[in-house]
Amino acid sequence: MIIAISASFILTVILGIVLLPVLKRLKIGQVVRDDGPKDHLKKAGTPTMGGIIFIFPIIGCMLFLGWNNPVVLVTCGLILLSALVGFLDDFLKIKRKNKDGLKPLYKTLLFILISAAYGIYIVYFSKIGSEIIIPFTNAGKTFVLPGWIYVIFIVLFYNAVINAVNFTDGVDGLCGSVTAVVFVFFAIASKIVFDDTDMTYMSLIIVGAMVGYLIFNIYPAKLLMGDTGSLALGAAVTAISVNLRIPWIVLFIGCIYVIEILSSVIQVMHYKRTKKRIFLMAPIHHHFELKHWSENKIVIVFSAVTLAGGIIAFLAI
Repeated sequence: MIIAISASFILTVILGIVLLPVLKRLKIGQVVRDDGPKDHLKKAGTPTMGGIIFIFPIIGCMLFLGWNNPVVLVTCGLILLSALVGFLDDFLKIKRKNKDGLKPLYKTLLFILISAAYGIYIVYFSKIGSEIIIPFTNAGKTFVLPGWIYVIFIVLFYNAVINAVNFTDGVDGLCGSVTAVVFVFFAIASKIVFDDTDMTYMSLIIVGAMVGYLIFNIYPAKLLMGDTGSLALGAAVTAISVNLRIPWIVLFIGCIYVIEILSSVIQVMHYKRTKKRIFLMAPIHHHFELKHWSENKIVIVFSAVTLAGGIIAFLAI
């Protein structure tokens, strides 16, 4: 287990050291929203697409340890394809020098195709099937959904999670820190509760990669993950929770993801109806920024909330 974390950590750091000057030289810089917090304007030009430095170590280490497990291979495929969509989105933003990347319709269609392929494999071609563990039952009771309904659920679940994780990537160190805590939970749960060695190693690999990435991303960030990284992480959260038959666990351990995307949805809906805002700015981490919380304070508090969600998650399983 230590080797899994160490390998992904070291490879991520090495790739970061190598890639950072390359991204600077190629001027692969972040395009900052003009309607975002004014303090974020100074982040303009910060190298982005930094998800590359942890995606390849994650995929490489996962394949090295679980090459003979089809579920691991399919999970790697889901992560990689999600990262490619994010990469294309980032590339178009940089090329056009604005925040408009891949058209939402095209992005949505790609997400549906990717998640549907993953869902069909899980339901019809793996031992996981459409079984879900019922929360807060000591005996670990399960219920089984009709296959086609569960495939549709996985498509909707995947799209919700990747967007929620993407919304969380708005403050230096936030998405990486929260995601590291999420996968610490997955690692412990898959080892102690489910005795699933492959899911344990996969989770630990992501933890190691996140720690390595945070060396470059903690405030003030030298490198940003971009959609390349956040969509890949959202895919990983989706896959591990579905693979362990506990997709509902994201409501607890991924509570920050949920809060982030709900804050944006609530803000938009309330503003359209009343022309007034509930939050100073959405997603909610921007609200706290405008309340004069430092980026480091936001990261610490949100990570602590994620940890609390993990404790509730353990009670649930």
